Amino acid sequence: MELIRDYWHQVLFLITAIIVAVRLESEVRSLRKDLNSLEKESERRDVYVETVKQQSEIDILKKQIGALWDFSNRLRDRF
Repeated sequence: MELIRDYWHQVLFLITAIIVAVRLESEVRSLRKDLNSLEKESERRDVYVETVKQQSEIDILKKQIGALWDFSNRLRDRF
């Protein structure tokens, strides 16, 4: 009992440090989960943006190919 009475400051500090460390660890885990979730969402958004860009490029190429066929058909009809 005398040991606790002599070192109560250190014991209290040690208990407080352990409690703070456990809380910080749980917060870090929670933040990591949130970060992973945001990264996955960001990847999905990037994939969607790339898909939309590629779709618009495909549409433009289809129009250009159609225009080339129309042009070649008009040339063939002339000659």
